[in-house]
Amino acid sequence: MTAQIPDLFLCKGFEYSLAGISEGALFGPSMFGLEPVANCSACWRGYQAVFALADSCLVLATQHVELCEKEGHFVWKEGPPINRVLPIGPMQARDLFNNHYVGINHPLDYTGGLLLARGFFRELYVHMGFHPAWKYDEVVELIFDKGMLQDEYDRSKRIARIRERILKAAERGDGKDRRTIEEIWDFVESSFDRKYRR
Repeated sequence: MTAQIPDLFLCKGFEYSLAGISEGALFGPSMFGLEPVANCSACWRGYQAVFALADSCLVLATQHVELCEKEGHFVWKEGPPINRVLPIGPMQARDLFNNHYVGINHPLDYTGGLLLARGFFRELYVHMGFHPAWKYDEVVELIFDKGMLQDEYDRSKRIARIRERILKAAERGDGKDRRTIEEIWDFVESSFDRKYRR
């Protein structure tokens, strides 16, 4: 298993990883009738979303997705237009996605918080799921009401304290792995869940 490619958020000239979602689902390609397929272990969902703000409104700016038809084997499939934007095919030889919707700017009616993170600590890399906010140096929380930005908070110091507690707790371990199968399964499931409590 590999760490998963994160969704991204473009904000104030920076590219952040989307590290947390407080309420339900933010987006899914099925809202456009797309059925992505996984083509590598780093993207089991078969897609990557890029979000942004447009006049304080939350939008899906870009959508990268792998679409295939099965005719004895998988063959490339061109997706339908989204917001009158046609997909661009693979951008390079080893592209993870075969449909790139650039500049969609589709408004999203999301209410809740999002944790945006950048400055990943490479020494905290784990071969599993999405990396949580505490593994990043800079963390910003954006609060939305029906897709409109309401508040923005710098959570970097709070997250640094959480990271310190987690790392200290890990150091206190005796080095023996005593996890049950159930605990391991819970860990795997939580690695793919980006929910957080506000």
